[in-house]
Amino acid sequence: MIPSTPDTNDPFSERLRLWRVSQDLTQAEAAERLNIDRSYLSQLERGRPPGKALWTRYLLIEKSSSLRVRDGASPSYGLRNLPVLTWTQAGQTLDPDKLPLDCEVVPGDVRDERAFGVRLRGDSMEPKFSDGDIAILLPGTAPTNGEVVVANVRNQGVICKIMHVQLDKSLIKFSSYNPAHLPTEYHRDELAWVFPVATIIKHLRPR
Repeated sequence: MIPSTPDTNDPFSERLRLWRVSQDLTQAEAAERLNIDRSYLSQLERGRPPGKALWTRYLLIEKSSSLRVRDGASPSYGLRNLPVLTWTQAGQTLDPDKLPLDCEVVPGDVRDERAFGVRLRGDSMEPKFSDGDIAILLPGTAPTNGEVVVANVRNQGVICKIMHVQLDKSLIKFSSYNPAHLPTEYHRDELAWVFPVATIIKHLRPR
């Protein structure tokens, strides 16, 4: 039997957003599946209660959708909300255990309890990663040579690059997918933190 209203412990707005993110849908694409306007879907994700007909239609679509777990995720761990920092917030955060309280959240499924996201800016990692994509970082995992990382460079801000440890292990070189951006090199003591990217969440930028 399909319930006529959402469970009070599972708000429709959170459930709708979780479904949309898990299916890699933009708001426009999700609205098309639900046969509603994108502006109405945006209102629903911000807390507007759905009508009975929409709630019933959504449950049928949700039931027929398979939850896609991304690379680096653990299906047995369970989804939870991960804080997401803006590019500026990440640059100002020297201690990853003291994240701002006003950041957005996205659902994620990673084992690292300290995991958080950073919304990328710029085109240095094009074509693989785009401006506005969200990189999910693993502070509890040491990055390895050749991995994509996000690093906080003291007094400069953050960068998202491919990490290359040099023969002199006190030096780290960072390169980009976009050939227009030249490699850069830093001493380890110039870096507040360097965390590997577990996965990239796309299509979450506002439409």
